[in-house]
Amino acid sequence: MKQFVPSGYCLKCLGCCRFSENPTIWASPGCRLVESSGGYRCEHLKEKDNRCAIYPKRPLDCRLYPFFLVKRTGRDACPTIWLGLHKSCLFIEENRPEVRGHADYLRKNLSRPEAISEIRENPGICADYQENVEIVSRLSGLYKKIFIPKLKRLTLKDKPIVDKYLKKSKTSLSAYHFAPLFIWKDLFNISWALIEGNLCLFYQDNIGMFMPLAPIGNGNDSVIKKCFEIMDFYNSNKEVSRIENAVEGCSGRAKLKDTEYLCSREELAELKGDRYKHKRSSCNYFVRNYPYQVFAYKRSMLKDCLGLYQLWRNQREESNKDVIYRQMLEDSGVSFNAALRQAKGIGLSGYVVKVKEEIKACSLGYPLNKETFCILFEVCDLGLKGIARFIFREFCRALSGYKYINIMGCSDLENLKRVKLSFHPIKEIKAYNMY
Repeated sequence: MKQFVPSGYCLKCLGCCRFSENPTIWASPGCRLVESSGGYRCEHLKEKDNRCAIYPKRPLDCRLYPFFLVKRTGRDACPTIWLGLHKSCLFIEENRPEVRGHADYLRKNLSRPEAISEIRENPGICADYQENVEIVSRLSGLYKKIFIPKLKRLTLKDKPIVDKYLKKSKTSLSAYHFAPLFIWKDLFNISWALIEGNLCLFYQDNIGMFMPLAPIGNGNDSVIKKCFEIMDFYNSNKEVSRIENAVEGCSGRAKLKDTEYLCSREELAELKGDRYKHKRSSCNYFVRNYPYQVFAYKRSMLKDCLGLYQLWRNQREESNKDVIYRQMLEDSGVSFNAALRQAKGIGLSGYVVKVKEEIKACSLGYPLNKETFCILFEVCDLGLKGIARFIFREFCRALSGYKYINIMGCSDLENLKRVKLSFHPIKEIKAYNMY
């Protein structure tokens, strides 16, 4: 590609290849920054004569300058690529008439197969530049050539198609159900696409994009590669790109995320024997000392259950000052709110316990498959001794058609792990993150 700004002009300028911070969106992702006087510079910039040590082999985004490939994401979660212009380049103001012609030249060259291939392999070339950038034109069709699928925003109307694919999954990991995916809609932009016959779900927030599940279908390496291409396009830091809740034996760079526990529903419903002695005693204490009523959860109980969550959260925070744990409680409250509001539509059912006409415990869950039911939420007034054990036992008793109860994982919380293990799980299920 021909250079827009003459080299003689560039050699006199002390702007390019120098930066006030590291990392920065303005630097080429293919070049390392080193400290220099007043900030940082590209490792290839020779400060004595202002020349580039790798000029004949400089990265594509360096060749484009003062033009940029700018990515924007619309309300439909589908990104577009635009050709932008860096307004800080002084040469631009002196040569405005030539900008349009060079933009047309770049559009033509960026549509060549070799350019598309390079952008596909290096998605960091496209960035969400905001300040000091003038949008010149939209690069129509370039996104489709590089990143094929259009992502759709996940709504309740999509539940049938998501359920259709989830039924193909053979795992008992708790994440493989519509409910635990959808309840995070107020914390993430959730989108999906069908890629080579696989359902692919994506979560996105201010930090970046990741997948809450592995692709559901044949899950071949080609699909996984395309998923990472999409995530890398959105993420300035590729380490954010990951596939969560992958099953044991997954390909790629995998790291153990969590261990979930399957328990015998019958044992949890009956609490027989010495190993359940303390839990049985807690339930009996509650039954003897509190006038209680058990009801199936209804939408009319929403306000009272939200009030209960706030009470439970305050009680938890009093005994745990850990910042990460408190953030988990806050995020969990957002998803709990969504779960209560959408319970019927997303396949959740549950029970509440009233003491003296006030809701003091609430539990919600969903069927993972014909054999396994997952307990998603359990909140209660911790001031009432035995109420947590009681509602859990009552829920398990009501689930007489299931063999197993998935009590989920412990999220690296040792106290929670001890509680989970006290229910004597009969099977562990490993969940992995793929990178």
